[in-house]
Amino acid sequence: MGAAAEAETEARTAPAGIRPAIGEAETARRAMDATAGDADASSAEALSAAETASVVDDALYERLAGMAAARAEDPGPGRPELRAAAEQALFHEARLLDDRRYRDWLDRFTPDCVYWVPLDLGGDPRRQVSYLLDDRRRMADRIGLLETGWAHAQNPPSRTVRTVSNVEAWPADGGDSSGGDSSGDIRARCSVVVWEYRRGRLTPFASRNDYVLASVGDDWAIRIKIVGLVNCDGDVPKFAFVL
Repeated sequence: MGAAAEAETEARTAPAGIRPAIGEAETARRAMDATAGDADASSAEALSAAETASVVDDALYERLAGMAAARAEDPGPGRPELRAAAEQALFHEARLLDDRRYRDWLDRFTPDCVYWVPLDLGGDPRRQVSYLLDDRRRMADRIGLLETGWAHAQNPPSRTVRTVSNVEAWPADGGDSSGGDSSGDIRARCSVVVWEYRRGRLTPFASRNDYVLASVGDDWAIRIKIVGLVNCDGDVPKFAFVL
């Protein structure tokens, strides 16, 4: 058995979440197949780049910084015709998280999604560290680790119940909320209290969350989620579950 085949077998039999580069093994296999078939090597390189691409770039940082700065502004009353859709999406997300259905939760996000837990509510992610700043690939890594059962901080796993309230919604970036691209996104804001129980201790996490929701047919998917912990710059208890 060749080295690439051995690496792929090892990767596929390792526990999810700590697999030693399944993506690398798969990319190697595809590259070998392409070579055997005299395919253009540049195609294999383009495939590898697409598989490992991240949406976290300067444009995203700028958008997140703008959303953080806008938290101090009053956007006016929410749009009643958009609130029902936002509530449906956010209530469903809360239930999936409390049930620890993390794969189903990830499926509720767009491919270009971002999940941000800032250290400063009005901060700029280009200049300040964050508790979390994940694209979809990194979110999948975290879920994989939780699924192994080997994460010490989640053994035993947290039991949570969360309350989502004060939901408001507006068209995002001046869009009309009727299309399927970013021009039809809606921006939502809500208050959330998560109660975590683990090892005999009950711990609250209070936040005001901001979302950008993308229209997907008759449903909505999460494009951006920002968890603004009210005590983000204070003594935040350790959390190893998904807020």
